[in-house]
Amino acid sequence: MSGLRAKPTKEMLEWHDYELGVFFHYDIEVFQPEYSFGEDLIPASKWNPVKLDTDQWVRTAKAAGARYALITAKHGTGFCLWPTRFHDYHVGNASVTRDVVGEFVDSCRKYGIKPGIYYSLGSSHLDKICMGEDGQIDIKKKNDILLGQVEELITAYGPLAEFWFDGGILRPELGGPDIPGLLARIAPDLICFGGCPGIKNILRWSGSEQGVAVPECWSAAHFLTEPERKNVTCDSEGDPEDEVWAPVEVDMPVRDVMFAYMGGWMYHEKDADKTYDSEYLFERYLTSVGRNANLLIGCVPDTKGLISQDQVDSFVGLGNLINTRLTVHAGMSDKMIGKDRMEVWFDDPVDAEFAEIMEDQSDGQKVLEWILETRWPAYWCTKDGMDQWIPIAQGKSIGHKRIIPIGHLRGYAFRFRILKSFDGAVLKSFRIFGKKVSMEYHEHMNI
Repeated sequence: MSGLRAKPTKEMLEWHDYELGVFFHYDIEVFQPEYSFGEDLIPASKWNPVKLDTDQWVRTAKAAGARYALITAKHGTGFCLWPTRFHDYHVGNASVTRDVVGEFVDSCRKYGIKPGIYYSLGSSHLDKICMGEDGQIDIKKKNDILLGQVEELITAYGPLAEFWFDGGILRPELGGPDIPGLLARIAPDLICFGGCPGIKNILRWSGSEQGVAVPECWSAAHFLTEPERKNVTCDSEGDPEDEVWAPVEVDMPVRDVMFAYMGGWMYHEKDADKTYDSEYLFERYLTSVGRNANLLIGCVPDTKGLISQDQVDSFVGLGNLINTRLTVHAGMSDKMIGKDRMEVWFDDPVDAEFAEIMEDQSDGQKVLEWILETRWPAYWCTKDGMDQWIPIAQGKSIGHKRIIPIGHLRGYAFRFRILKSFDGAVLKSFRIFGKKVSMEYHEHMNI
């Protein structure tokens, strides 16, 4: 079957392997939580994280099993967490003058975590300083600052695993900054969330901030270019025949998206009881990483510059759950049988909780439909001389990784088959996670 158009770059294949990241959200409104956007700016002097410890932040991310982390270098207020040269609303003019972005990047590299940066192209402060006497925004001045700060961040703190443009990029023909031109000049291989045509490596949004990718999540998508769309982004659903390699990055806050301060994306001292527990985060891991997406979990430093214990506990617990339930397999295969299947066999039955399948995406995402089957011993399952395989799950997309919960099903063998694909589909590995059940148990149960 033909029709495959999108193929990943080597940078994108590496990004898929990251799987789990932590998204550190920090802005000056943490020090004045009653602030509402559109009001007068919060004075830079309010910024006062006297115990700032980015090492503690990154250790928390690493304990969760994260391989990369992002920081909000500039969020909605426009306050910059690095000493930018383009205006004076930044940490260099605050009560605590430390370069938060620089320290964060250094901590990431110290602990083997890939650093990335979030940068909001819109902000209350930027609109104020670019407002003319006639009440109109000076577009050239605004774009010069935006391009200057993006270049400043990339050149001062790179190389970066990812650069996050919140909400996409305004089209240049509608007055937006020429981000594609800038990146082509200084960082052509940089991976960009919310990227637009002209950018080499693009990530797309899942459509929600609740840690859930659609069950059939494709690595390919297309740009939404309707005239009414000022910011060109990719569609959230994707399609295996689309032309742009733009995998999904699923973001979610660590605190309740419905009831916590700022949707859980900024710290508030009264929200400790709204922090998601590790079991909930693990479920979201399954509905994101387990569906061919990366998961980026928010983490909110407090007014002292530390990660609160409730968050640390949840991240440590998540790492423990991943390690105990999805790291040591009961059995695996990395060899295909023919061109369409992999099998895992056991001498004794296995109480299987998850099946995990990985696809080789180096030449594109090619599997279009699959089936997972199990069986009992041959002397139980022959009928008219034919072995009986029992279907237990079926789907379409695999991509980087598909984790299939199978609810402690017991079996002697498991088979994964490709039912439909583009030409040349290759499975990378097939693993079963669970516990082996001894034959003594079966004899005791008269099985």
